[in-house]
Amino acid sequence: MMCKKITFLILTTCIFFGNASAQSFDPDEAFKEARTLAFDGKKTEAEQLLNKVVAKYPNYDEVRLFLATVYGWDEKYKLARKEFQILIQKDKTSKEYWVGYIKNEMWADQNRTAIELAKDGLAILPDDVEITILKASAERNNQDIATAFKTIDDYLGRFPKDEAALKFKKDLKETTATNSISIAASRDYFSQIYGQMHYYNIQFGKETKYGSVIGRYNLNQKFDTYGSQFEIDAYPSITNGMYGYLNVGYSKSSIFPGFRCGAQVYKSLPRGFEASVGFRSLKFGENYTNIYTGSVGKYFGNSFVFVVPYLIPSEEGLSKSATFTYRKYGANEEQFFGVAVGLGFSPEVNRFGLDAINQPIVSLKSQKLSLVNNFKVKSNKTVIGIGASIMHQESIFDPGQYFWVTSVNLGYTLNY
Repeated sequence: MMCKKITFLILTTCIFFGNASAQSFDPDEAFKEARTLAFDGKKTEAEQLLNKVVAKYPNYDEVRLFLATVYGWDEKYKLARKEFQILIQKDKTSKEYWVGYIKNEMWADQNRTAIELAKDGLAILPDDVEITILKASAERNNQDIATAFKTIDDYLGRFPKDEAALKFKKDLKETTATNSISIAASRDYFSQIYGQMHYYNIQFGKETKYGSVIGRYNLNQKFDTYGSQFEIDAYPSITNGMYGYLNVGYSKSSIFPGFRCGAQVYKSLPRGFEASVGFRSLKFGENYTNIYTGSVGKYFGNSFVFVVPYLIPSEEGLSKSATFTYRKYGANEEQFFGVAVGLGFSPEVNRFGLDAINQPIVSLKSQKLSLVNNFKVKSNKTVIGIGASIMHQESIFDPGQYFWVTSVNLGYTLNY
């Protein structure tokens, strides 16, 4: 009996002091202590204390904001993202929440996500210079220099004396890479009919205030014949959220179109969608093959899924083909892992398929799977690309019969 009384007294005492401790818990003092711990480099201890406050006081948003920030400092970007999403859902008009969320994604090298967040933030706070500069910074990190300049120039067009924007533009001019040089080589291996085919190119790119311009020299070896082609690509900025693509190429070689040109317009849409429409025209012999194309895609954070159709009218009817692509981007648009599946034949993307009089056979059937991985070396200014693909291709000489084509490619890009 005495033991039961002692046990009861002990339990009662524990409950009493436990309740007293809970009641005496001061969130403001805990917040102050957590800040001291965090600034002293004791991030784990700070996170534990901040989580304790948030669990008991879920509407103490200042504490949640600091918890998200400490997670970011500690490179726990996914945990920080979760807290920022809770804050943004509660108050979309808070500049602090948008700035913290965007910075977290930039620290995580998720620049595309940061750009989309900045767009969302500027839709609510269109005159905020800090969010504008963060957007331009993420675009710069993404190697989209022309868009970064346009973002800051658009703001300065409305606020020409803003010191922060003027300083950022000056720094942007002094520190960004506006030129690039790339070399690439690839090879096709055929299961029958053809021997190996080799493809090489070198290109130089220049960022201008109107958009980027690229000059390219292609050297191919097909059917035991070498041929070369010169091309120029341009990506002019049209307006906010819209840009174009222009292409022109020339060759005297029989293994290239004698002349080619193309144009396309791309438009950003709400909810991370992007769409485009365009055409290509390729001259084979004395005749032109016209290709009508476009794209529809959607961003999911740093991932992009899109489909590109190709429609080719000819005497044989309307040839239809399409490529479905998934890309997971890294620090910028040049760094990504991609998977693509292609169905149908198009001379825009298939590198052979000419008959004896140099005319494209657009009714051929084809299925293709390709993988590519572009990754940085030491810094975001140096990128190496490797890729491989396999294709099941209908024969020109024996329709209904198929052969296999495997391809490997390697590329190097230096931005300066």
